[in-house]
Amino acid sequence: MGLWLRSVPRLRAPFLPASAPRLALGNRRVFLEEEPRQRGFLLRRTLSSGGVKWLWPIDRESLSFHLVHHHGTRMGLYLMTLNSVNPLNTEDVERALFHLQRKNPALRVDFRLRENVWWFYEQDGNKVDFKMLSEGTSSSDEIQRMCETGFRDGATWKFRMIPRGKETPSVMPEVKGDFSYQYHFIMASHHALSDGLSASLMAKQVVELLNDVILGRHINDKTTSQFIQREELCEIESRIMKKLEGDPQRHDYVKQTMPLSTPLFLQAFPRPSVDQVTTRHLSRIIDSDVTQKFEKQCKSHGVTINSAFSAVINTAIVSLMQKSGISQQSYQIAGNQVVNMLRYLKQTPRDAMGGYGLLLSHISRVTNDRANNFWEYAKEVNRELREGLTSELPLEQKMARLMAQPNLVEEWAQKPPPIVHDYGITNVGHFPMPERHSDDQVLVTDVASVAMVHKYIHMLLFLVYTFRGRCRFSLSYATDYIADDTAILLADEVISVYRKVSEGNGK
Repeated sequence: MGLWLRSVPRLRAPFLPASAPRLALGNRRVFLEEEPRQRGFLLRRTLSSGGVKWLWPIDRESLSFHLVHHHGTRMGLYLMTLNSVNPLNTEDVERALFHLQRKNPALRVDFRLRENVWWFYEQDGNKVDFKMLSEGTSSSDEIQRMCETGFRDGATWKFRMIPRGKETPSVMPEVKGDFSYQYHFIMASHHALSDGLSASLMAKQVVELLNDVILGRHINDKTTSQFIQREELCEIESRIMKKLEGDPQRHDYVKQTMPLSTPLFLQAFPRPSVDQVTTRHLSRIIDSDVTQKFEKQCKSHGVTINSAFSAVINTAIVSLMQKSGISQQSYQIAGNQVVNMLRYLKQTPRDAMGGYGLLLSHISRVTNDRANNFWEYAKEVNRELREGLTSELPLEQKMARLMAQPNLVEEWAQKPPPIVHDYGITNVGHFPMPERHSDDQVLVTDVASVAMVHKYIHMLLFLVYTFRGRCRFSLSYATDYIADDTAILLADEVISVYRKVSEGNGK
């Protein structure tokens, strides 16, 4: 069954007792009933209000992040490898994070119930959640620990550092002599306060501030980002909903742009049986010369890197279908594109931080001749994605889902919908790097981006970026949908297709 069970003229709140926690949504309020084991925790958070600066009632989008975070999912993390001239001490890192918090208001924001309505609030003097862990701690295990409890402790940003020792090999051996001490630095943030792009800018700023602290430079508290109310987004969503209500033909078209069936990928690779559902991750790095060739091909064919990479994934999936014995005239691949909704917000400043991710469902029908002529196919994907973005299709799809499922926020948090996309993809482009200085004490030598996707709308998510001239991607996958061997098989096939088409080959 899909989402299109019914259509309603407006969002409606479920009928719950008057004592249930409420969320203010403009002139509406959504009543939320928390799980019994959570309710005591949530209410305890309202008891202390000393030094609190109330901001504004939480919006629907932010609440959706908050509820699913309670289930340990939909979180994004960066794992940076830092190399330093001298051993790093806890006090210097804490000082750098203190300044990061002073410069970025979103790092001081949390959620609290106020007269049974969820609000954003800011509390000056909050200490950043940072821990220096012992050498040898598993980074992957620590990522799981950071995510499994969500952000229930009030810390909406979490930072961890793990010493790796001087003997640990470096992906940049040319700097190991001068920067011989190595660390893993993990950063996780609440998605209502930071998306992938803004979090990458925070990661960059941490390293800049750490260098300043170690060198004893003066650091001012001038803000470098804003955390603002999303009134413009609410106005746009209201306009889109009225448009769909008044144009049934367009509404029907929008619904047809979103898949309803089981992903094709699962036909060849059935779901595994697992005792515990979680997310696992694997990463791949593509050589700089191949990356440059791929980017050159994109430019010569007038295709964005994201469109071309999506076409690579689709081609790789079709190849695996064929190798598994599934032979068809055409293959329908459903991808979920993560785009930045700031492109639609004209009055919102570009330095605004928050959860500005937006999903664009894209259904691509790949015939054998398209698969054999890759760059012509990539042009088609590029055209379809461009037309979708230009026509506000991501916003239309979002509002159409809400019109069909008014209580979507609460329902998805309690019971995630059936998976209907073969994959999701998010691309932050070039990972921002601090400007290099001759007296630098700390360098970023590697970075990995991962996400928790289980119990939500993705069974696997490609996180794509370029770092120091090399294309990299992480594949985060839900263990109850994708087996480890299957994830490796897909990642390797993506690399194979990427290399071939970088040479201009059609296959």
